[in-house]
Order: sequence, then structure tokens, then C-alpha cells
Amino acid sequence: MLDKLALIKGLPVIIGLILVIISFIAQFVPFLSFLVVGQWLLHLGVIIGLGGILFSDTL
Repeated sequence: MLDKLALIKGLPVIIGLILVIISFIAQFVPFLSFLVVGQWLLHLGVIIGLGGILFSDTL
């Protein structure tokens, strides 16, 4: 898996950013309100994004 991350170093950061944006948009859409309960999507996006920064530096 890490060799695939080495090919596209910014992919986890992009995925994390997309999750944070989806979490922001889901706050305003009533039928997506289950995504923002507990802000788990936001936290997951931040963790994946920060992990992607750390992994891209080591690769």
C-alpha cells in the first residue's frame, strides 16, 4: 500500500480535504444531516489529511 502512496503523494491529503468539504456542505443539506452528527466526517478528514502529510514526507 505504501508503494502506491509513493506514486501519488498528495492523495491522502486530497481525500482528507474532500471529506472536510463534504462535512461542511452536509451541514446545510437536511437529508445529509446524519453525516454531521458528532462531526465524525470532519474529524476523519482531518486525521487522514494530517496522516497524508506525515506519510508524504517520509516517502
